[in-house]
Amino acid sequence: MSSTAKALASLLISTFLCGIGLQLSADADPSNANRSNSSVGQQVKPQENPSKVNRLPERLPGNQNTPVSKFLRKEYFQSQLRKDLGAELQAFEWMTYQDYIDKYTPGSTGITDISDDRVVAILEISFPKGLKAENADYSTAVVRSVRDAVSGELIEYEISGEVTDKNSLNRVIMP
Repeated sequence: MSSTAKALASLLISTFLCGIGLQLSADADPSNANRSNSSVGQQVKPQENPSKVNRLPERLPGNQNTPVSKFLRKEYFQSQLRKDLGAELQAFEWMTYQDYIDKYTPGSTGITDISDDRVVAILEISFPKGLKAENADYSTAVVRSVRDAVSGELIEYEISGEVTDKNSLNRVIMP
């Protein structure tokens, strides 16, 4: 082994051991707020909402106290539909983002930069004549679209329907 390789290996090992030493000393210091709670017999205080611990700053903060007059109405979204593709608005409702997660994607945490109490518009749009999407071609499709209730910004969507070409599901779209 060359002297450079030995020096690099020694540096890596000492850095690793130093990190372990720092963690152990942090765990032993009762005044350290960042210490680990893994000591035997120590009661662990549950966090308020573990799925929100390492969140990004909220792009869409809560707005439940916003007057309903500020929310985009069904007619606005209906006017934005692609009539040339045969799009038809089948359902529309407002709810908080957390209510949407609970109702449509239970068990998931949702998008982390959107507040749980942000009001969103849920649209179900049918395409009875079919739809060509990025990953598949559908003979009929329903798109559930989640949009911000104030700005109309698309948050997420889900497509379901009859796929015309099963091989198209494995298609990779390159930018």
